[in-house]
Order: sequence, then C-alpha cells, then structure tokens
Amino acid sequence: MADLLQIVIRVTGFLTEFTALFGVICFVLGVIFGIKGLLAAAKRQEMGPGQGSWAGPMMTFMTGVFFIALPGLVDTLSQTIFALSTPPSADSIFAYAPATIGIMDGAEARTLIIGITAIVQFIGLIAIARGLYLLNLSAQSAQGPRTFGPGLTFVIAGALATNFPIFVGVMESLISTSGTVP
Repeated sequence: MADLLQIVIRVTGFLTEFTALFGVICFVLGVIFGIKGLLAAAKRQEMGPGQGSWAGPMMTFMTGVFFIALPGLVDTLSQTIFALSTPPSADSIFAYAPATIGIMDGAEARTLIIGITAIVQFIGLIAIARGLYLLNLSAQSAQGPRTFGPGLTFVIAGALATNFPIFVGVMESLISTSGTVP
C-alpha cells in the first residue's frame, strides 16, 4: 500500500501530461463553441429582427474564444487579481508563506506540499473552464440567471487556485500573528 507522499508524487508526475491534455480538450471545445456560436448567429440573422436576442450566439462564440485562449485568460486573471504576468510555480509557496509553510524542514513535507500545491493549481484550471461553461449557460436559456453566480464563482475561485501560493501568502499575512507587537 502506497503512502500519501508516494500517491502525490505519482499524480504530480503526470500533471504535465494532464495539463497538455486539458489544453487540447479546451482548444477542441473552443472550436466547437465558436462554430456553434457562428451557426446560431447565422440562424438568428435569418429569422429577422425581433426574433430573439443576440446574447446567446454571441456568448457561445465568446466562450469558444475563451476556451481557445485559456492560457491567456489564466494569465489575464492572474494579472487582474494578483498583478502577476503568470501564475507562480508550486515550489514558490515557501517564499510566499515563510511564517507558516516556509518553516517546514523535512524534505518529505516540502515535497508533499509542493505536490499538493501543483494539484490545486491544476484543479484551478478545471474550475475556470467549468465557470466559463456555466457563464455560457447563463446567456442561453431561462435557467440562465441561476448559473451566472456559480459560473462567476468558479472563474474567480479557479483564478485563486491557479495562484495558490500567493493566495496562501495573503491568508498568512491576514491570519498570522508572527511579527506583531502585543
């Protein structure tokens, strides 16, 4: 039976391939959404004025663009929320949270934390993609307003997860009592 450290090491060993596969899936989904949006816009144009909103076809097309440009979207969200050009690497968590996580001395503990951070960052990518899909649903039908809030939440939470080392550092500075005068 493998222990937690071995499981995390094995999973993180495949994260590069999973990220590449996820990028390809998002690209294919983006092309599908883009074509679907263009076809819906053509159909809406044929129906004439007063036959519905352009919001559905345009949002479908924009969702396709966002899926195709997902790495750029992640970089933009990182720039918007944390003023970074790219999300930080998983091993930088020790630099951003020196008073809590940075004090870990054991190599096994550090390896485990780096692995878990990398997994959280990958799950953040999935959360952003799910949020985009839910935002697309919000413009499509009567159930739309019910999916806008969760979609926006997934996008924001995914951006926080892809920048997890910085998020942990921010939480440390808010919660930690080290360095404060009583």
